Amino acid sequence: MPLLRWTSVRILTAGVFASLAVGCAAVPGDPYYDGGGYYPAPSSMTVYEQPGVIYTAPPLGWRDYPPPPSGWREDAWRERQWREARERQWREAQERERREADRRREADRRRDADRREADRREAERRRDAERWEAERRRDWDQRRKEDQLLRHPNPDVARERQLQFERDRRAEREAERERRNQAFQPQPGDRPNPRPDWR
Repeated sequence: MPLLRWTSVRILTAGVFASLAVGCAAVPGDPYYDGGGYYPAPSSMTVYEQPGVIYTAPPLGWRDYPPPPSGWREDAWRERQWREARERQWREAQERERREADRRREADRRRDADRREADRREAERRRDAERWEAERRRDWDQRRKEDQLLRHPNPDVARERQLQFERDRRAEREAERERRNQAFQPQPGDRPNPRPDWR
């Protein structure tokens, strides 16, 4: 009886192994692979496909920092806009100050020119007034002297003095005319209207 049991166990085990071997050989191959069977035929050299991504070791000092807070890009944009607006305001203020300085400088220059022109006109007016006053006083003195000299009891002497006074007046007028002409005459070294060189 024990012998039969061990024999039957052996037969049963052999049948199971045989059925497993026949079943594995009869299973069709995977349609996703080109090979006919489930496993490709062995070859002398196996070629492995190159991986798409090669991971390298992180550099020294690398730390896995936490991600930036939400909205940091908007804050950076606002800060850049604020910085550009501040720089633009600074440039506009500099340009305004430069224009204001130019305007003040131009106003000072015009005021100085007006003051110089007013001083020149005042000096000319004073000089003309002094010259007119001197001429008036000279004429008055000359007439007074002529009146005194013409009051002579002898009419011939009075007439002679009258003629002399007229000659003196003519000579004085001629001398004044000569002085004015010489003032308007060009000097020997001056060339008021040089000839153009048409060569």
